[in-house]
Amino acid sequence: MAEPSKRQRLSHINSSSQTSSKSLSSIFTDSQDEGLEGEGRFVEGSILRITMKNFLTYDYSVVHPGPNLNMIVGANGTGKSSIVCAICLCLAGKTAVLGRGDKVGLYVKRGCKKGHVEIELYKRGGNVVIFREIHAENNQSLWMLNDRQCSQKAVEEEVKALRIQVSNLCQFLPQEKVGEFAKMSKIELLEATEKSVGPPEMYEYHCELKNFRNKERELENVVKEKASFLEKAKQRNERNKHDVNRYYEKKRHLDVIELLEKKKPWVEYETTRKELEGVKKERDEAKKQLSSLKQTQAPMVKKIQQIDEQLKPTEAQIKALQKEAVALDRRDNELLAEKKGLSELKGKKRQLEQKISTKQDSLKQMEQNIIDLTKIEEETKQKIAAVNFIICCVTEWLSGCNDVYIWTFFLLCHRLRNAGLIL
Repeated sequence: MAEPSKRQRLSHINSSSQTSSKSLSSIFTDSQDEGLEGEGRFVEGSILRITMKNFLTYDYSVVHPGPNLNMIVGANGTGKSSIVCAICLCLAGKTAVLGRGDKVGLYVKRGCKKGHVEIELYKRGGNVVIFREIHAENNQSLWMLNDRQCSQKAVEEEVKALRIQVSNLCQFLPQEKVGEFAKMSKIELLEATEKSVGPPEMYEYHCELKNFRNKERELENVVKEKASFLEKAKQRNERNKHDVNRYYEKKRHLDVIELLEKKKPWVEYETTRKELEGVKKERDEAKKQLSSLKQTQAPMVKKIQQIDEQLKPTEAQIKALQKEAVALDRRDNELLAEKKGLSELKGKKRQLEQKISTKQDSLKQMEQNIIDLTKIEEETKQKIAAVNFIICCVTEWLSGCNDVYIWTFFLLCHRLRNAGLIL
């Protein structure tokens, strides 16, 4: 409440219209003189003056708010909401924020071609004066910043620098938006409050915290997928081990069979060779006897013929042995074919060994990835803990704390940033 010695401040209204004659009074906590003398109590972005001409219900009006709580009292239709509209439009707010007309030309007083609104904002080093002239015909606006023509974007940047957020319902709440404000969820209210009263980095930290949480969930899902894939790979590896053992056992049997198959022809050949040598010796001896018999006596020819008859079975045996030799050659060809098949089996063995080596390398790589993911998860948890601590500190600050605690909080944030725990 204002002190008894302080008198009420009345808005200076000079108007010839019917609406301005309805005795609209604006009651503030300080007098005009005291407001100017106590200007040092204004915070940056405070409204020092609002001037309206041909705006809604006003022909011309000047309002001087005080540095503390200001209240406008008046009957319905006397122009209280017009002042709110003037503040919004002059601070580069959108017409959608007001929830009234969607065209800015509708805010010019009926019967006038143009109107203007001017707001003076407190700023250390020199106040900021924003002027907006609205044309009703084409819904265009002329902007001026400190008596210099500028663009709407320049005004928006200046308003943003003073931390004025017309679109934030926690900082600027028109009458038509009360229902929308009541429907806001706790999360939306928290974010709007952070933007409104918190330091500029508070909302960024909050967004980073949510992003970290989403990343944590994603990493948890990745770890689960990798663990499942690793388990399946281990099971496949175990199955492959059994296959490899069976393969080696089969190979040992095949080697024994191959050795026996190779030894069998040699044994048969050696036996046949010895028999052939014996037969050859007998044949040579018979030829010698035949030659001696031919030289000695012709009567021995008959005996020689008899001997030839005796040699016919031997020749038959020789032919049989020759057939067996042909069969042995054919067997050699079959052995070569089997040897080729064995080479193919060896190639398949090498391919299986390469697959096993590749799967073992993949298994090692997956285990390394799981270790890296665990490190990332630990770092993320540390950052989340740091950000949660900062939010707790800011919450305590918002609930009311002294300057010493605030400086301690910012010093702690600086150390955490140097440590790499926060951005």
